[in-house]
Amino acid sequence: MKTCRANLLRGFTLIELLVVILIMGIMMTLASSILRDPGKGRSMTSAVDQLESMVHEAQALAKGNDTYSRLAIVNDPRDEGRHLRYMVIMIFRKDDSTEVDSKGEWISLSAGELLPAGVYFSPTLSRPFDGVGDETMLGESLMRISKRGQSPVIYAEFDEKGRFVHPQAQPGEKTKRQRLVLIQGRRGSGRNSVDGIVRESDGLEGGIVLDPSGNTVRLRTQEQIEQRN
Repeated sequence: MKTCRANLLRGFTLIELLVVILIMGIMMTLASSILRDPGKGRSMTSAVDQLESMVHEAQALAKGNDTYSRLAIVNDPRDEGRHLRYMVIMIFRKDDSTEVDSKGEWISLSAGELLPAGVYFSPTLSRPFDGVGDETMLGESLMRISKRGQSPVIYAEFDEKGRFVHPQAQPGEKTKRQRLVLIQGRRGSGRNSVDGIVRESDGLEGGIVLDPSGNTVRLRTQEQIEQRN
């Protein structure tokens, strides 16, 4: 009985206390990492899901209405709330004709969507996935996407069968597979900025590849995102 009581009163040795403190420090570091990184991961995963979903919706609208469609992304630095974050689907409404190149106008059938906070579309990183050179398969134009008037946009275009097409293609020119890349960061300029977005040091990047057939594939590695041809 006296021996048990003595052991209880003895307490911890200095080495035991140091071991406990070390274990607690490791656990706190791991917990901090888990709480910080998954939030960013979930935000980027959600943004890529959103981008891919809008591409599929644009393809479905093109096929369902037997016309061309576009996924347009606002590219206007003056529009602080929507620059490189606001995406909207447009379709070409024909006027009494079955020909897409007849007189008509581009209209939106639904409200656009904003990417999650801190996630932006990157025109610079959104290059062809294969082939020679950096010539983009995306178009640039002024489009009326809201009651505010026309806005400069970058867009991916799809034909009546939902296939990805190069809007400025010359006769016989083939559409290449095209990356649509999203980055995490904030508005600003400097050495680490891309397209007016300062990338966070530990920020994530993601996106998809548009195939001329209409299929989409996720970008899985940093090399796939940044690889130059």
